[in-house]
Amino acid sequence: MKISAINNTAVFGRAFTTKEKKEYEKVQQEARQELGTDKTTATIFDFSVPTLEHDTGIGTSFSNDAQEMSELLKTMCGINSIQLQPQGEISDFVKSPYSGTSFSLGMHIIDLTKLKDKSYGKLLTEEDMQSPYMNRVTNHENVNYDNVFSEDGQKAMLKKAYKNFTELPSSSKMKKEFEKFKQENSYWVEKDALYEAAATVNGSDDMRNWNERDKNIYASKEGDKERIAELKKVTDKDGNNIVEFEEFVQFIADKQQKEAKANFNKKGIDIYGDGQIGFSQKDYWAHKSAFYPNYEYGCDIGDGKYSCWSPAINYDEIKGEAGELLYNKFDLFFKRYDGGRIDAAWQLINPLICEPWHNNGNPVFDNNGNKLGRKLDHQPKVEDNGKHIINDIILKAANNNGVSNDKVFLELLGGNSYDSLDAVKNLGTTLIHITRYGGGNWGRVKYYEANGDNKYQNMKPGDYTIGPGTHDDYSLLEQVENGKERAGYLSEDLHLDKKELEQSQPKLSEAVFAELFTTKNQFATLPDMIGSKRRINVPNTTEGNWSYRTSQDYEHEYFENLSNGKGLNAADAYSKAIKAKQNGRSSVLTDKLDYFANILRQKGPMTTKEADKIILEA
Repeated sequence: MKISAINNTAVFGRAFTTKEKKEYEKVQQEARQELGTDKTTATIFDFSVPTLEHDTGIGTSFSNDAQEMSELLKTMCGINSIQLQPQGEISDFVKSPYSGTSFSLGMHIIDLTKLKDKSYGKLLTEEDMQSPYMNRVTNHENVNYDNVFSEDGQKAMLKKAYKNFTELPSSSKMKKEFEKFKQENSYWVEKDALYEAAATVNGSDDMRNWNERDKNIYASKEGDKERIAELKKVTDKDGNNIVEFEEFVQFIADKQQKEAKANFNKKGIDIYGDGQIGFSQKDYWAHKSAFYPNYEYGCDIGDGKYSCWSPAINYDEIKGEAGELLYNKFDLFFKRYDGGRIDAAWQLINPLICEPWHNNGNPVFDNNGNKLGRKLDHQPKVEDNGKHIINDIILKAANNNGVSNDKVFLELLGGNSYDSLDAVKNLGTTLIHITRYGGGNWGRVKYYEANGDNKYQNMKPGDYTIGPGTHDDYSLLEQVENGKERAGYLSEDLHLDKKELEQSQPKLSEAVFAELFTTKNQFATLPDMIGSKRRINVPNTTEGNWSYRTSQDYEHEYFENLSNGKGLNAADAYSKAIKAKQNGRSSVLTDKLDYFANILRQKGPMTTKEADKIILEA
């Protein structure tokens, strides 16, 4: 392959020109074939996606902006999949996506601008796009939940759309699609909508504050039919039927989710979901007989304390109502996505169950917002049911929707993970690992693929996917600030200079990325790929979490960070990974990759458009 020459008057070190980008894509494919690379995944939260016009303060993967950003990540970082984090409903009080609903999608990630399109029945107008809600946000790099949940915010805009929807003729395409959606999702959509009607009647979103009858409408699987009929008639202050409005919101969200996935797939990008292990209060209310009455999933947060964070399914009913709930949850999950991460999968195999503490009937919280409780002395005896849950529920739901086992990613990190590994042996699923704690004897790629007695060893490259850390970990840039001890094994495994790695954070960061590409599957969070130091979540805290957004000018941000030795310089990572397999020797292919890697290291024009202009004029 011939690489274009660079005019001597141009600045060496910059974004690629359009021509160079095409040349780089060819070299990148050659490198991936040489390395046997399969799945390269960007971990992205909807709220982190930039919005270039009509920014409400939160992003969404449903938007055209998400599609455009994915093109940069695919071209420059080689991604062929995106791991979207949980997309369920959240509230202004509980913003963590891991506390969201299992079935309902969040109205906060609906792209309102699309509702003015003909394909959506023109439910909103151009005039609606000029509303204060759609235009008052000025800080585009932090999520503005106050705006999203404001009185004139996302819900108010969707009520406008719903009013226009009710005026469409029953023969309209949208009305027919709506009826079909309700029929196909009858297991959950009405129940989730009824929760909102009951909340309105009781004046609280928290079911613990409701009257006893409404708390227990679904204490039995059949439900209180008389009360259900009454709630179906409840209207809000504007006269909207609450149940139908909530079903309409889910219809719109489902339509946009399907369209976004189809568009990503056309680009050659698989979309993976995040099957959170937890359940929301709404899930618990609608399927009460499938849960323990007073117990919750929990985790050890240190100092002898346990945090309770989600209703726990009743493992004694795993071949009854609890199993039915789990199957339906993951059946919908795998209908929506090409595959998915199963969050805290060890909780399905070897759970940790806690009993929340109460003070005068109220839950007890610590200063960081953790709901506290005691670990049960006698944990559920899951035993063979763990294999049953993974194989006969999770994987059955996946396979019935055309999702192969290798696209089911089991997060067995922390908790009782080590004791859960036996249940997933030889299932063909993919385990998630991270290098954050990597050292001489653990956490490095060569450790997992080495022969040994540890359950995490003896893996084939395709058995796992590995990244610098998850959304709960320090960013990669934070890791390398105090990660000199990793220089030893990285220099050995990649045939690099140890002293250089110890003395240069950019070189150490590049080495961490390069190690990922010495095996088949790898992932990184969006901030790590872009080169941001910001964290997505700090576990066991409430302030400042779930607020990271990528810059509106993310292309400039990415290339500028690369010029400062931050972010994923994939050309460099491929080159180092290939040299590692060649005992440090260069080749024609690594020379090509090094050429492109060096372009990206120095300062210069930081977008392709700017590079085209400067190079052409030089």
